[in-house]
Amino acid sequence: MAELKLPDLNKVNIVGRLVRDPDLRYTQGNAAICRFSIAASRKYKDRNGERKEDTTFVEVTCWNKMAEYIGDQMHKGRPVLVEGSLKSETWQDKQTGQTRSKLLLNANRVQALDWEKQGQTQNESPRSTAPTQQQERFANGDDDIPF
Repeated sequence: MAELKLPDLNKVNIVGRLVRDPDLRYTQGNAAICRFSIAASRKYKDRNGERKEDTTFVEVTCWNKMAEYIGDQMHKGRPVLVEGSLKSETWQDKQTGQTRSKLLLNANRVQALDWEKQGQTQNESPRSTAPTQQQERFANGDDDIPF
């Protein structure tokens, strides 16, 4: 019997709020890396009709210009959409010697869902806070942005 070949697909889209301010660092090769966590909640009713909420915490990593943008522009509590792929990380626990592992989300795109009102007065239109085309390209990890 022939073996069934399934396509590989590793793509994740998740919406949540930043749990803490992003941690922007640089590698020895001067590549920017930014790590942050988001909390994604799911609301539902249980069998008894009681409302419940289940929150999952996801660690996210992004690189290069997108990492610098996230490190400079995002902060704790900000709602974001993250698109990317899952990556497994394994290490030896120094205290117990056990092999530990976790799943990380390697971001290809991070989109703020609440473009902040920077310098906006009450009389200004909310449209004035929408991202510029350049901001959107930068948040999407486009490295061709002239800065």
